[in-house]
Amino acid sequence: MAADELIFDPGVLKDEALCEFQGYRAAERHGGVAILPWRAAWLEATAAGVAAVGSAPSREEGSFRQGLVHLQKSRAATWRDLGHAWQLIETGGRLLICGGNELGIRSAVKRLGQELGQEARVLANRRHARIVAFERTETSAPKPAPASQITLSLPQGTSQALHAEPGVFSAKRLDLGTELLLETLAEQPPPQRVLDLGCGIGPLALSALLRWPDARALLLDGDIRAVASGTRNAESLGVESRSRVEWWDAEEACPEDEFDLALVNPPFHGGKEVDLRPAQAMFTRLTEALSRGGRALIVANRTLPYERSLSAAGSMEILRAERGYKIIGFTRGRASSTPASGRPRGGRSRSRSS
Repeated sequence: MAADELIFDPGVLKDEALCEFQGYRAAERHGGVAILPWRAAWLEATAAGVAAVGSAPSREEGSFRQGLVHLQKSRAATWRDLGHAWQLIETGGRLLICGGNELGIRSAVKRLGQELGQEARVLANRRHARIVAFERTETSAPKPAPASQITLSLPQGTSQALHAEPGVFSAKRLDLGTELLLETLAEQPPPQRVLDLGCGIGPLALSALLRWPDARALLLDGDIRAVASGTRNAESLGVESRSRVEWWDAEEACPEDEFDLALVNPPFHGGKEVDLRPAQAMFTRLTEALSRGGRALIVANRTLPYERSLSAAGSMEILRAERGYKIIGFTRGRASSTPASGRPRGGRSRSRSS
């Protein structure tokens, strides 16, 4: 991103440790800690020798004279990061926010200035991006971004509000693809072991556990904010003893195998462009984790050619095709071949079938 290049302009960063949110290049050069909720980015940063964590540390674990927040597409997620950064910066230190015009950096800076009662100091402004600084004071702070509540219809005909941390996929309502897959669950035979790849806040696997009281589930997601949301939702639904939610990236092997049902709503956007590599990597992990003859339900935009990636590893049928989406029923074959894998892009919010 052009905005990331600006952080190394002369006079932008002081040569001292910092807390960096949604990036790690500054922490790599100056020291400190990088807060990276996407596991792919965390893996990349730790491989480069950077001290990286998935969630913001507490003030008791350390404080800094400067903090850098990279603007996200989700304004609520950015404000959550700004609030965490503010807590980690010492009084008199600097809070920097960095982003491109396409993400709305101007309006974000204006809003933050109003909340802090300060004028932003522009440190760099070029390449359709800018970095500005505010002073950490004791008299004001960024207004906290609340979590969302999403209504989930339950198999018993009731509903439950699910918790969604800011920045998690589909944090305002269930996407249409997820709703269609949930409708398809009722047509499936009872499984014993359920795998939810890219679980988000957990509606698919948690609905499966409520529908089938003898089943157990493993939920995996690359966004640690989704893992926190899914864990909390499993507890609120009373299925925490039959579920486990883990932080995982599709480049890594699945922690377990021999599942008889998998539920998948793969991401297919990397930024504004369609990018099938994350889905292809998930399909590789899927076929490794399913038992022979195991079943998967995969939701996709009707135009996406997922069948090509899956055809070598088993049989498929289109179970539903409506509302612009399709549900692919995949059964793992007896052959050992798996789909071609691809590495998902790290550090980006990824759209699924919404």
